[in-house]
Amino acid sequence: MTTPHATPSHPASPDDRRRAPRLAEHLPLTLGDGPEGISVQTHTKNLSASGAYCTVNRFVRPMTKLKIKLDLPGAPAVHIYCEGVVVRVEPPHEQAGVSEYHIAIFFSDLAERDRLLIAGYVQRRSQTPPRGSS
Repeated sequence: MTTPHATPSHPASPDDRRRAPRLAEHLPLTLGDGPEGISVQTHTKNLSASGAYCTVNRFVRPMTKLKIKLDLPGAPAVHIYCEGVVVRVEPPHEQAGVSEYHIAIFFSDLAERDRLLIAGYVQRRSQTPPRGSS
């Protein structure tokens, strides 16, 4: 099984509000929340030390608090547990017939040690050339 290559995500404009570098990479992500009854296995579309962007199979309201498990590959693999808040949903409203929603999650409760692990991972992968390139 091959791992898709990582590509740095760069801000689209100087007005971009992101503070941390983002990495477009497909990493396992588990989202859960007791009161909302959410339990979703998904993958990141991109990741930074301040949050993640992913696709889920159901509508999740903005400002929903989630418990998160993020798996960073490595030897050994690192499992990061934190809490986050949904800050954006696309499409922005629940719609009949829509099977995928794209959500942006801000890591609201993340240990500094874990934030540094994610930041280091993003930095290392951003500097790694894609496989097969010379």
